[in-house]
Amino acid sequence: MKLRKRRKFVNHRKRIMYFSLFFVLLFISVGYAYLSATLSITGHTEISANTWDIHFENLTVTQGSVNATTPAAIQSNTTSINYSVELGMPGDFYEFEVDIVNSGTLPGKVSIVNIQGIASGLEQYIETSVEYSYGIPVSVDDILNSNSRKRIIVRVAYTDDLNNLPGSNISLDLVFSIDFNQTNQNVNSAAGFLQNLLTEGNTCIVKYEGQVTDSVGITKTATNVYYDRCLDKRNVIFGGFCWQIIRSTETGGLKMIYNGEPVNGECNSSRADHKGIVQVDRTDDDLGAQYMYGSSYTYDTTTGEFTLLDTTTGTFSESNYDDYVGKYTCKNLTGTCDTIYYVLIHFYNAYAYVISYEIADTNYAGIGKSAYNGNTIFPGEVGYMLNKYYDRLSGSPTSESLMGNDVSYSNGVYTLLPASGESVLGTTKDNNHHYTCDNTTGTCSTVRFYYYEDNYIELNGEANIEDTVDGMLKVNRYNSVAKSIIDIWYMENLANETDKLEDTVFCNARDIINQATTGWNKNGDLSTYMYFRNSVDNGDITCPNVTDQFAVGNNLAKLTYPVALTMHEDLYNLVDGLPFGEGEQYVATNDWWMTMSPRHYDLYYPYILSVYNEGQMSSYGTVATELSIRPVVSLSHQTRIVSGTGSEADPWIVE
Repeated sequence: MKLRKRRKFVNHRKRIMYFSLFFVLLFISVGYAYLSATLSITGHTEISANTWDIHFENLTVTQGSVNATTPAAIQSNTTSINYSVELGMPGDFYEFEVDIVNSGTLPGKVSIVNIQGIASGLEQYIETSVEYSYGIPVSVDDILNSNSRKRIIVRVAYTDDLNNLPGSNISLDLVFSIDFNQTNQNVNSAAGFLQNLLTEGNTCIVKYEGQVTDSVGITKTATNVYYDRCLDKRNVIFGGFCWQIIRSTETGGLKMIYNGEPVNGECNSSRADHKGIVQVDRTDDDLGAQYMYGSSYTYDTTTGEFTLLDTTTGTFSESNYDDYVGKYTCKNLTGTCDTIYYVLIHFYNAYAYVISYEIADTNYAGIGKSAYNGNTIFPGEVGYMLNKYYDRLSGSPTSESLMGNDVSYSNGVYTLLPASGESVLGTTKDNNHHYTCDNTTGTCSTVRFYYYEDNYIELNGEANIEDTVDGMLKVNRYNSVAKSIIDIWYMENLANETDKLEDTVFCNARDIINQATTGWNKNGDLSTYMYFRNSVDNGDITCPNVTDQFAVGNNLAKLTYPVALTMHEDLYNLVDGLPFGEGEQYVATNDWWMTMSPRHYDLYYPYILSVYNEGQMSSYGTVATELSIRPVVSLSHQTRIVSGTGSEADPWIVE
């Protein structure tokens, strides 16, 4: 066995704690491979009245590992682990978990992470890793606080790429080295933060068992997701605002929900209302005069004044309304005002539906109050971003009209098609006949699709209802009203803090759970609503559709900034299983606030899930209901938490 000796290091000008961890793979013979390893830790102190004690505890071998010739075991000195294994077949691995415990009074910081001994071209045959139990590699600047522990996973594997195997046995002499230096203070990083609380015996940290989608395009069994039910260990001050921890993410971060402005450094729930962006009205408005319009705005909560950004001047009309939908105006030519107007959609002539906002008192736990989306016509408005609008129309087909089960579309012309097993078109609107041209020829340039009783939309350019539903629920072109407000708030308040956040998934789960039976299916029931997945509480935090996985790095569901709203199922998991009346305290703010989870679309309105005043879960309102807005961010695993205890009176402070 090969051991590496450490030369004692003493700097008489500045006394430094020096600590080393070695992971030595002495020999690997690929084929009938023999692998032995020694993991050792040595340390010493140069400061009296302080102790330097870092050692191993609680080793467990991962299920599925090959049978070891010498199973991994902590040696009597508690600073070494020895084991021997044979990796004879592609895909074989040996893995164990162990706690690195700092029982001393001095914290350490990783200064070097290094691996040596893999010759160029050979790294393709052997896979090695040393990671924390929450999936993040051990990295430079990681902190091991005094009187704390971190669980690591050590893994050695023979590649399972059967198309890329060596032609002969290969010997490797590998050395992992991780050096720790003394640091000046105990610091908690967001990575593993809830897991650390769990190791301290906090039974209010609850592990999630199930699948999760926290990275774009990746759904996996969760190993790192913990929910924080510790009322005295969940409050954080970040960017000058109070936040409450919801859970850790599979990518090592901490998802937190906005909880207002601190008062005297505290985040008490007894705080009074504060100033925010508050919806005043939603109505049709005449925009026929010449006004200045902006794509965004800044605002001042002290003066109550808005200022338009990226401005143009023009007159809203039936011929150019697309130039102004989604923009803001003060309804003047100066670009400043105390009431600002958001243009939703064209109504008729020079009239548009608009939402007006002022700076006014709002609930302490929200940045303001607004509709999630300002219109209430079609299912796509449950989207955090959305596509084109469809007018909700009503009226029965004429008695002579032909009805089809499907359509073909070519060169701008729709042709009705009969149902399976039928040779001719129908004459009655029913569950198998949703399409009509409202004529006796069965061809038209604009076709009706009936989705509920006598209610229909008109298709003009879409191939069929399947393409239309996908276009409504899987295409993200325009911001929702809520997203616009959150983005502007973030730009005003947190833009300089972006490097402390991770780009994780915020799920806007628009998958339909009754697609086969809803009236939005060509064979669906004309008396059945459209229900989305979150209409049934089940704690599922996966996000199957990539177009629902909102993240800065997802071009199909792209966030401007790493901030959005919470998914309802995260709140469900936070309170699930708690007695009635107890769980509500984790989500109550004495105001009705929104999530980004769709619930259903009925005859007239799309609905989103929300949390009612006293914390009642599974409440819901239409997308036009005025609700409090609570943004959610996710701290990066490298972000430091430098002080505090997590209580309302003593929140954790982000560095």
